Amino acid sequence: MRLRAALRNLRALYGSWDCLAEVMGVSPGTLASIVSGKDSSPGMAVRAARAAGTTVEALLGDLKVAASCPHCGAAWEVRS
Repeated sequence: MRLRAALRNLRALYGSWDCLAEVMGVSPGTLASIVSGKDSSPGMAVRAARAAGTTVEALLGDLKVAASCPHCGAAWEVRS
């Protein structure tokens, strides 16, 4: 479920499924099948993490609150 969400977010960042597929070294059809709910592989999670410039753990791990530091978890001050 989180890999599918990560792929959808990466698609938005890269602009198209074709571009993301090229970056990941897979076919656009492969990405489409994963996003539609077909089985994936650990290797696909590694490719997605590389495309995102992060680790598999950060890509698929626990959800983080956007108002906190990703490194220490301290809450950021919201200014209005």
